[in-house]
Amino acid sequence: MDNFKKYIPIIISLIMSFIIIAIIGFTSTQDSKIKEVYNVYLDGKLLGSINSKKSLEKYIDKEQKELKEEFKVDKVYIPNGIDIEKCLTHDTKILSEKQIYEKIKEEKSFTIKGYVISIKDSDNNEIKVNVLDKNIFDQAVNKVLTVFVDSKDVDNYKNETQKEIETTGSIIENIYINEKITITESYISTDEIIFTDVTTLTKYLLFGSLDKDEEYVVKPGDTIETVAFNNKLGIEEFLIVNPEFTSSNNLLSVGQKVSIALIDPVFSIVVEKHIVEDLDKPFETVEKEDSSMYVGTTKVETEGTNGVQRVTEKVKYINGDPQPAIITNVSTITEPINKVVLKGTKTYSSGYNGGGTPAVVSGNYGWPTIYPYIVTSEFKYRWGRLHAGLDISGCGFGSPIYSIASGTVTDVVNNCPGQGYYGSSCGGGYGNVVYINHGNGMIVKYAHLNSVTVRVGQTISKGQVVGTMGNSGSSTGTHLHFEVRINGTAINPRTLYR
Repeated sequence: MDNFKKYIPIIISLIMSFIIIAIIGFTSTQDSKIKEVYNVYLDGKLLGSINSKKSLEKYIDKEQKELKEEFKVDKVYIPNGIDIEKCLTHDTKILSEKQIYEKIKEEKSFTIKGYVISIKDSDNNEIKVNVLDKNIFDQAVNKVLTVFVDSKDVDNYKNETQKEIETTGSIIENIYINEKITITESYISTDEIIFTDVTTLTKYLLFGSLDKDEEYVVKPGDTIETVAFNNKLGIEEFLIVNPEFTSSNNLLSVGQKVSIALIDPVFSIVVEKHIVEDLDKPFETVEKEDSSMYVGTTKVETEGTNGVQRVTEKVKYINGDPQPAIITNVSTITEPINKVVLKGTKTYSSGYNGGGTPAVVSGNYGWPTIYPYIVTSEFKYRWGRLHAGLDISGCGFGSPIYSIASGTVTDVVNNCPGQGYYGSSCGGGYGNVVYINHGNGMIVKYAHLNSVTVRVGQTISKGQVVGTMGNSGSSTGTHLHFEVRINGTAINPRTLYR
């Protein structure tokens, strides 16, 4: 027994050794089953596991020959939303690259490498454009620019070779895009629109869509001017969408098809110009009493002749559309010669005393602003909307606005902030406004005023001040919106002075 007790520690040691060896052996067997695999997730959902991430990427690239040919690229990539994560596992079913590829193909489109152009305006409205090569975007922007500005003028501006103004003329001071543009290299899903050529991208940047152009078939009597106006196009826009015509004077042929697509650029190209031009300095009409002529009769003693004044302006154009101008200098070249009209004061012996003043001759209207002035926007369609009046600027903030004829004030808006306010609600976007009924169904709107000096129901005489020039309402600068309607229909105000 004593001998047995002597060997107990040895026996226990042997048993413990066997247990340790068994554990080590078991663990070693388990470790031999641990594998390095790649789990493939689609938008957070597990699709399966594969042995190699690179093998899957190569398989996708090999299988997508059609996409390579369509987009003329060398490589196709996994879709956006696919995550491939490496992990260690003991027992996982491994799928082949083909099996995973087929699962992905059913759910998502594959990607190619390109550039995402973000175009964001001041209100944070964003448009995104996908291109294969950012040089395509640069070239398309230049093509859009030359739609609104002569390419020679653009080249002279870029090369600093513009001819200096000696007497009259214009130079470009600045060209830029109003919106914030960022370019980011990215993997772009092939189910999105990806521009691969300059021509298609230029059309999208200019029209805002890739829809087929709407066409019009020319009818007898049609001119470029009538076709453009009747289809809500400005003449300049018509010439842009029909580049085969060089002037509004070009003739149309009956049966000819022309484009009447509406331009809607996705960004704003701003061109700032320095302009010096000679404008008429209008003569005034002076009346002289003549006792040898009967009351109610007149006679022109001296015909009036306009003078010439040289006007220097700063004008900003947005996509070819001039904004309110700022006149920086005026100098007189020749003074006008006033028209002198003799006015009879002799009374008839029959007893008629000729009381009162002869009525203003129909069609003889005054101008609503001081001189000099610049008409920066005519009565015409622009971007599919009718600009139903003339925008007159250059006279200065707070300059007087005159009634063009006698009449009665029918409505007044006089509660809009007068300067630097760009609201669309006040005065329906027209800000402070005066409406005057000048008779014969004619109502004139004097809009964007800084202040109003008349009230509803007041009788107004020709040449009376009704307010001052401002930029209230939805306005991009100091100017007067001068609008004439006859029986509710807008007419070109210039017809009053022909």
